[in-house]
Amino acid sequence: MNEIDKKKLIVTYAQSFNSLNLSPLRSGNISIRHKQKSKDGLLITPSGKRYESIREKDIVFVDMSGKNYHKSNFPSSEFNFHLDLYKEKHCNAIIHCHSKYSLILSCFRKNIPSFHYMIALAGGNDIACAKYELFGTKDLSNSIIKAMINRKACLLSNHGQITIGNNIHEAFELAQEVEFLCECYYKCILIGQPEVISKNEMQKVLDKINNYKKN
Repeated sequence: MNEIDKKKLIVTYAQSFNSLNLSPLRSGNISIRHKQKSKDGLLITPSGKRYESIREKDIVFVDMSGKNYHKSNFPSSEFNFHLDLYKEKHCNAIIHCHSKYSLILSCFRKNIPSFHYMIALAGGNDIACAKYELFGTKDLSNSIIKAMINRKACLLSNHGQITIGNNIHEAFELAQEVEFLCECYYKCILIGQPEVISKNEMQKVLDKINNYKKN
């Protein structure tokens, strides 16, 4: 996929943040791994712009050292954890959003247990919650990387959620799935503590999902 097509996809999905209520106004960020000439890096949403108004020309290229190549825009203030995730994980796209229910649950700083088998979509038998750190810092990157070990998604304490994927479609769809699961878990705990699926049973689910994706 060329640079123009990647920028178009980022704009399309960034504008979907607002229309699908995944992130309000300017919050959250999206990136796609990209190589510009001989430089490895990423294309990412700009800092401080309302998503309804961004265009392809606003998307920022940052190389793996963190150098910004845009003439007038700064990358999202969270670009550091995107860079660090690309260095640590085999993925090509990252979605970070402040979706309502993921944000609410992240304020409790607890993992979401296997109350539903679709938790496995995040890669394991729970959705981990990364330790709270100040946004835009190396400490936050380290916290996220730890929470994302063998995972494709996690919550960020008092912040929101992150998902990764082989492409932006996969990462965005997973963000929607995580938000739906967070909403369901939130409503479950309003009634009481739901029964959770055992680790052994969740492993069967994970095996089945992995085999399903290969078909």
